[in-house]
Amino acid sequence: MSTLHQPFTPHRRLSAAALVDERAPLGVDGFFQPRRAAFWLYVFFLANGVFSMVSNFTLGFRIVPAAVVFATLLWTLYAVPFLLFFRSLDLFEQHPPLGFAMAFGWGGFAACYLALPVNSAVQSLSAKLFGPQFTAEWGPALAGPINEELLKLLGVVVLIMIARTQFRTILSVVAVGAMIGLGFQIVEDLLYSVNTAIQFPYANQIAPVGLMFLVRGVITGIWSHALYTSVAAFGIGYFVTRRHEPLVRRTAVAVGAFALAWSMHFFWNSPWLQDIGGGGVGGIVVLSLVKGLPILAVGYLLWKLAGREEGTQIRTVADHYLDDDLMTPEERDALGSLHARRHLRRHMKKIHGRKAARTLHRLQRAQLHLIRVCEENGTGLPAARAAQDVTSLRADLAATTHTPATTGAAAAPNAG
Repeated sequence: MSTLHQPFTPHRRLSAAALVDERAPLGVDGFFQPRRAAFWLYVFFLANGVFSMVSNFTLGFRIVPAAVVFATLLWTLYAVPFLLFFRSLDLFEQHPPLGFAMAFGWGGFAACYLALPVNSAVQSLSAKLFGPQFTAEWGPALAGPINEELLKLLGVVVLIMIARTQFRTILSVVAVGAMIGLGFQIVEDLLYSVNTAIQFPYANQIAPVGLMFLVRGVITGIWSHALYTSVAAFGIGYFVTRRHEPLVRRTAVAVGAFALAWSMHFFWNSPWLQDIGGGGVGGIVVLSLVKGLPILAVGYLLWKLAGREEGTQIRTVADHYLDDDLMTPEERDALGSLHARRHLRRHMKKIHGRKAARTLHRLQRAQLHLIRVCEENGTGLPAARAAQDVTSLRADLAATTHTPATTGAAAAPNAG
């Protein structure tokens, strides 16, 4: 179990009738920390990354303007389902929006900016040492995994140094790692699309972008950088949150998780099994599944492990701060598990309909948000506003299901 950042006492527990405690302590760092060197290190690399990427796309716009506009729109829309998926897992309740925006920015701009020259240098060195044919086959497997995974993981470390106490569980670190990987994935695919359009032998600027989207987005996008970086971030999360464990064990887990992420990336980039599916789009799909499904399985297992401690953390904070009218004991148990929350929503939908299930989902998300706010600020004004949202949504749910507002949402599936 991770070390819980214990608030000062005495404190006042939140209830629907007594929502404000001006004595509440400040518990968790924010991500805007101009007094910390790590914050300005982040700003420096982000600014350089933005300048580098904008320069690249400006140059591309002069050559293939339609391709740049279409690719930017397409890959921006492509990011939306990933963000909605993260939201469906309630991952956005792990940190404030600024934290996730900074993570995406590091991956999309800082890490990409740093990776471009380093990858080129590694492949150039490989060509000199082993020849151009070897580099053509193995260059991506040699350069990408070590350089890109290190640079993305550096972003995780920098964000932890900026807002140290934001990262209280392994999942809170894994979620940021996934967002960094997603940012890298989107901007890298955008760069590939523009470069392919520039090199395309025909005048059509849309076709090469569509081709890259089909290959790198639809077929291979699921098992890509967001997954790799979340796996590597698991080790950092273990190192940061399991402070009661021996240093040797924490270091071994961190190194092992990075080695696993590197291996997944290396396996994907390597020419191994490239002839297994034959040629054409069908062959690409077969190769993608053969290589991608094992990677996805490993990522799923680590995400599941990361989520196990969430229940304990949620229950501890809720028991410390919240009365039962804001969160019943049954709801506290259910909130700690994504499976349990989904189970409650399925039962709610079966008994009271889709609208009630959606309202329950909003209530669960509001309760998770309330827990995070209490953990960050104690029972102060921000928690009061979050508690009012919970109270309002509970009343909406009661009106939808025709049950008393004091009845916990967890009890609703057993009604009727």
